[in-house]
Amino acid sequence: MSEPVTVLIVEDDFRVADIHRGFVEEVPGFDVVGSAQTGAAARELNAELEPDLVLLDIYLPDARGTELLSELRGQRSVDCFVLTAARDVGTVKRCLDLGALHYLVKPFTKDELTDRLREYLSWRQALGSPEELTQAQVDQMFHGVGRPSQGLPKGLSVETMELVVGALTDAADALAADDVAQLTGISRVSVRRYLRHLADAGEAVIIQDYGTPGRPRHRFQLV
Repeated sequence: MSEPVTVLIVEDDFRVADIHRGFVEEVPGFDVVGSAQTGAAARELNAELEPDLVLLDIYLPDARGTELLSELRGQRSVDCFVLTAARDVGTVKRCLDLGALHYLVKPFTKDELTDRLREYLSWRQALGSPEELTQAQVDQMFHGVGRPSQGLPKGLSVETMELVVGALTDAADALAADDVAQLTGISRVSVRRYLRHLADAGEAVIIQDYGTPGRPRHRFQLV
């Protein structure tokens, strides 16, 4: 079994930090190793704990988050998600330029963070591939976390779509959204969006299941 991804949470509100910790620790493969409420503490813990991933708020009492993002990534090669209420174009663009892999605007749901963490885990696994890569693996590395998903609507990612398609491909019969969610570990709400896109694109068919009382259950099967 591979080592878990270690996470440092940088958030000035300890209550929000505890909520984020709870979100992260429910995702298999991740381990929160520390939490900082100031920029100074974040610098110290980043150097001491050497986390794989930092979840960074922009508004801190002693530091501007964009400057701290630059400093943390300058200390050592650490990946960062920005979790903040800041939504102005300048801040978003600056974080993108500094190498933030994801930018989530507060308030966000557990499912939204969970999906991005799973995408990140898939991306890290691609980076751990053998020296020689297939074109598909190269594409995943270049268009994985935080990159536009070619051919997909806004909010849908290539990595998550691959997981959904993989579950449908491996199944002996059509699957409902609940089935795909259980097989992939992706939230049911997110799975429904991917399945609906496949159906709208003509890549999957919807089969009405009348085997249970009440409204028919929708099952999906690849064309």
